Amino acid sequence: MRARAWMVGAAVVGVVGAGLFRPVRFPRPGGPFGVGTTSRHWVDRTRTEILSSEPGEVRELVAQVWYPTTASRGERSIYLADAPDVFASLLQALGEVTGGRTSPPFFLFRKLARSRTNAIIIARVVRGIELPVIVTAHTILAEALASHGYVVVGVDQPFVSARTRLADGRVVRMRRRGHLYDGLGEDEVIAHLAVDVSVVLDEIARDPVLARTSSTGSAGVVGVSLGGTVAAAAARTDPRIAACLMMDAAMPASVAADGIPCAALWLTRPAEDMRRERRRAGGWPEEVIEKTLGSMRAALARQSPGTGRLVSIPGMFHIDFTDAPHWFPWARWVGLSGPIGARCAHRIINRSAECFFTRAQIGGG
Repeated sequence: MRARAWMVGAAVVGVVGAGLFRPVRFPRPGGPFGVGTTSRHWVDRTRTEILSSEPGEVRELVAQVWYPTTASRGERSIYLADAPDVFASLLQALGEVTGGRTSPPFFLFRKLARSRTNAIIIARVVRGIELPVIVTAHTILAEALASHGYVVVGVDQPFVSARTRLADGRVVRMRRRGHLYDGLGEDEVIAHLAVDVSVVLDEIARDPVLARTSSTGSAGVVGVSLGGTVAAAAARTDPRIAACLMMDAAMPASVAADGIPCAALWLTRPAEDMRRERRRAGGWPEEVIEKTLGSMRAALARQSPGTGRLVSIPGMFHIDFTDAPHWFPWARWVGLSGPIGARCAHRIINRSAECFFTRAQIGGG
C-alpha cells in the first residue's frame, strides 16, 4: 500500500514538475497563412527621450514584426531569449502592484528563454496581396492576426517595457510603479508614447522589405492596460489609424471627453471580477476600477454612432488579456488568472480582434 502511495505521489510530482519547467506550448494560429517574424531597431533623432535622465538622449524603439507567409518549415523564434532580465523587472512591478501578495519565484520564468513560438524566423513575406498593418500586440494575438493576413508590429518602448536594449548596448528597464510620470505630466508622457505608434507606421512605410506589401494608410492599433491608454491617444492624433482595440485600460481624459475619430472596440470585464482579482491576488482598488470602467464608458458615449462598442467578458483577470496565463498552467489555481481560463479567454480575444479589424476594413493607402 505504501509503495502504491509513493508511486502515485511521485507521478503527481512528475506531472507538476513538467508543467513548471517544460517549455511553453503556444496555441496555433487559426488563419490560412503561416507566420513569419523579424525584428527592427529604429532611432528617432527628431525626438528627445523625455523619460531619460541622460541629457541629449533621443528616442529609440525596438520592434518585433509578425507577418503572413506561405513557408511551413524553418527555425521557430525564441519567445523571450532574455527572459531572466525581463522578468526581474516584471516581478518587481507585480509585487508593487499587489502589495507583495503576488510574486512567483524567479526560477519559474527561465523556461521562457527555451520556449519557441509558432513564427518562423525571417520567412518570406507572402506576395500578391496588400497587408494591413496593426501596431502593438502580444505574441499570441500577434500570431493570430498575422495568420489572417496582417503585418503586426510589437514595440518595446524604453522605460515602459520591462527591458529594452538600445543601439549602444545599454539596457533600459521600466520605471518603477508610481514613477513613470516623475517630473512630467501624465498627458505629456502618454503623448510621448503615442508618437511611437506614428513612428512605427512611418518606418514600416519605408522599410525596404516590409513596405513592398504593407499598407499603412489605414492601420490598426491594439493595447492592453497602459498600452490601451496609449493606443487611444495615438488613434486620436494620427489620421492613419482607422481602428483601435483597447483592453482593460483607463482612457486619457481627452478620449473620455470626446471619443476617438475611428472604429473603436473596448474589451474589459465586470467590476466584480476586478474585485475578485483583488481578493485573490491584490491590486485593483475601487478608484482604479471606477477610473478604468468609467472612462471607457464615457469614451464610448462620445463615439460617433456605429463606430464604438464595449464588451465586458465575465470571468477574466487582467493578465488574461496578455500571454502570461499560458506561461504557467497553474495560474488559475493560485489566483493569477480568472475562472474563465486562459484558452477560453484568448479564443474570445483573438476572435473579437479578427472580426473587429475585418469589419473596420483597415488597409489601403
